[in-house]
Formats: sequence, structure tokens, C-alpha cells
Amino acid sequence: MKKIVCFTSTQANLRYTAFVHWMREQGIEVLEPKPHGSPGSLLELLLTLMPNCWLALTCKADVAAGFKPHLNVTLPLLIAKLRGIPTWLDVDDLCHAYLTGWMSKLLEIMQKPFPRFYDMVSYHNENLRAFLVGERGVRPERIFRIEQGVDCNLFSTSVNLGQREEIRRRHGLAGKLVAVYTAHLNVASDLEPVLLTWQKVVCALPAADLLVVGGGPLQKHFEQRTEQLKISQRVHFVGDVRHDQIPLYVAVADIALLFFSPRLVNQYRCSLKLREYFAAGVKVVCNDFAELKEFAPLTYQSLSSLDEFAAMIVAVLRSGGDGRESAAKAYAQERLHWPLLVKAMVQEIDGRLQALRSSKL
Repeated sequence: MKKIVCFTSTQANLRYTAFVHWMREQGIEVLEPKPHGSPGSLLELLLTLMPNCWLALTCKADVAAGFKPHLNVTLPLLIAKLRGIPTWLDVDDLCHAYLTGWMSKLLEIMQKPFPRFYDMVSYHNENLRAFLVGERGVRPERIFRIEQGVDCNLFSTSVNLGQREEIRRRHGLAGKLVAVYTAHLNVASDLEPVLLTWQKVVCALPAADLLVVGGGPLQKHFEQRTEQLKISQRVHFVGDVRHDQIPLYVAVADIALLFFSPRLVNQYRCSLKLREYFAAGVKVVCNDFAELKEFAPLTYQSLSSLDEFAAMIVAVLRSGGDGRESAAKAYAQERLHWPLLVKAMVQEIDGRLQALRSSKL
């Protein structure tokens, strides 16, 4: 594979961004359509549909790749397939499960027919594999796993004492025990149960503060929730932060928090923040739902009740943990580092392309 054209449902997709960056680092020429509209918006999906289809109709590439099965991805891939270009779709969650009611059903209907048509389909979660094969009709021989990765170099960057103290001063964290929660504050975020848990934590540890790193359409809602829960003095919202600045805030924290509420979408997700926390070497306190169970030896894990989650947070803040975060950091470096994953991915796709060519002879 020397040249690949890539389509994404949104430029805000960090998995897509990582694939493109590290494929280029491997010497592969990557063609991308020009962005249109605000990243992550419905307008972006609408404005990119026709340009993406036109690029699929006119480009020359060894492979056409798509990230998330939205129409601005799936239709261009079908055009590429009709032109004889091998096609690859990466599916990283159940998009319709983020929504409810008729919007969820409509999105599911629009996405359902497409994954079975492409030459290659990748996933990062065994539950998702079962869904793609059983519910979407993807042939097992066409499907393969690509882990959710992380840039370990970025999150292993040393943060000097002055930088940490500046962040602590700016947010009034001097002398405090600090937990961090990173997220884009939209429908995908499980910040609500974290805030409810934090209400319990501060009763036991009045000197503990929560730093919420990231903005989004629901930031105002969550800020109002802290006022309703009477913990607004114990929760600090940083707002939008560039991705390469997140390690600075994680380095300030004594622990990092992650909670998967028991909803359908979380059964099929792989958490990017978990992998970023691992790469940063911070203690991770999480619950035991879905994929998080797989990482019990590397996290400080509780049952999924908020009381149990709060008790684990308090226990780790008081004790300082047992050092398992070092094993988690090593795990990320050895098995989740993007350059390693993309190198293996390119070899996998090259092998599949060879098999496709041989089958047509």
C-alpha cells in the first residue's frame, strides 16, 4: 500500500487523525478531502457528502478507507469499490446508541446496510466484532482488529514543577488532593455519574478537588449540575484544551477518573482517555463495566455502584495506591503505542490486498 484515500465522518475523530498521521510517518501517501463546517457538527456531515463522493470518483489510490459508517463515508467508499479500488471501513463504536428515540433509529437504518459491502472492516472491541458479524452481516474473513491506540511519546512528556504549579495556582489547587477527568463534554461523556460520585468523595475528603479538562456543548449543563449538587467549589472546568496540552493537566493530578455507565453504547466502546491515562503513568480509578474489566490489574477498579466508586477514589487518594500505574504505562508503551499499531495494521492490509489481487487472477 503506497497511496490511500481517507474519508472520515468528522475531522474531530482522533482515531482517524492518528491513523492518517502515523501512516504518513510510515511513508504512505494519504489523500484527504478538504474539511467543511465545524468539526463534529451535523453541518459537517452534510457539507462533506458531495466533495467526498467527488474525490472517491476521481482519485487514484491503492485503498479507500473510511472511519465511522456515516453517509459521508459509506457512499464514497461504495463509489471507490465500484471503480475497483479496495475498500476498508473502520468501525469504533455504535453511533446510533449515543442517541435516543427516532433519531437513534434513523441513524441505525442509514448505517445498517453498508459494512457488509467492503473488502476489509476493522474494529477494536470483541463485542463490536460480534455485532458486526452477527448484526451487520460482515463476513468473518473480512474483519480484523486494530486496538485503540495512544501516542505514548506525547503523554510521557515530562512536565516540570513550574508548569504543574502554574496550573495548580490558576485553578486554586494548592495543597489539594486532585483528581482529573478528561473528555469532550457531549452526549458521549459520562461526567454525570462522576459528579454524583464526587459529591460523596468531598464528604470524606473536603480537601479534594476535581479538574474537568475539555469543553463541549454540555459544559454549561455540567457546570449547573455542580451548583445543584453544591460542589461547584470542588469542581474546576478548564474548558477546551488542545490535545497536546492535556498531558500538562494530567500531570497535576493525584488520580485520573473514568466511569462507564451501564448503557448500550459503552458495551462497544474502547476508552481513549483510559489509554492516555496509562501512557501518562497516572493512577486510574474506574468501574468494572464492559472493556474496563479487562484492565482490572492495571487500574484501581470498583464495582459500578456510585458508593463503591466513591469508596475506591477515597481509598486511593488516602493511600497513594500500590504502584500498578507503572505496569499500566509499560503496557501502553508495548501494546498500545500508535506507531507500533499502525505498522502492524499496514502489514495486515498489505497481506489482504495481496489476497484480493490473487483471488481476481
